[in-house]
Amino acid sequence: MTISAPIKGCGSATDKRRCHDMAMIVTDVILTLAREKAEDGKVGLHDLERIATLISGGSMVLDAAYIRQEEGCRKLHQMPKGNVGARSNPFHRLMVRPFEHLLAGDGMVLQRGYLPHYFEFLEHALEKRFEAFERHCRTIIQALMVIHGNNLTWDQFYADSRTVKTLQGALKLLRVYMDGPEGQRVWHACMMRPLGDLPQPAVGQVNYIRQVLLETARGLEAAE
Repeated sequence: MTISAPIKGCGSATDKRRCHDMAMIVTDVILTLAREKAEDGKVGLHDLERIATLISGGSMVLDAAYIRQEEGCRKLHQMPKGNVGARSNPFHRLMVRPFEHLLAGDGMVLQRGYLPHYFEFLEHALEKRFEAFERHCRTIIQALMVIHGNNLTWDQFYADSRTVKTLQGALKLLRVYMDGPEGQRVWHACMMRPLGDLPQPAVGQVNYIRQVLLETARGLEAAE
């Protein structure tokens, strides 16, 4: 007995659910057996019961199909999700988190393309501590990957208590620096420059981002 319809593998999240694929496999087997038993296009109840018994008892055809489907799904779920990887820059992402919602969509305040200037400012503000924060964030990522493997998501990283504490510490240092005259000068010097084809940001744009950072810092300090 052969199954005419192809066995589907695990595809993207936009495809049908994998359980639908398994239902199609079983349906193909049932229809193939029913056609073999059909007389004048009809199948008796007794024959259907025998087919059901055969299906529930397992068959070489179904076993092979199940194995192929299981292997495909296992490979899919073991693949990196494109969220957190070895080349990710976790501290950069963490420090963008307070105003990430302002980088796209209807509420966009600043284009994402200006972020290199923000990272340049962070290096000025945090100096040698910048690299220490970066190493610490990578250590957190490594610890979380022991638990979650390649399924680790950025949301899990952001929600971890160690990550929250890291953000608290970095923003506290950043707030102190930004409140001083040097910090204000360096902030505008970095953030007000044009970048590539992007025009110079407006003062209101960079001031809004600054205010969000300061408010987030104060909120996290109050929660300590």
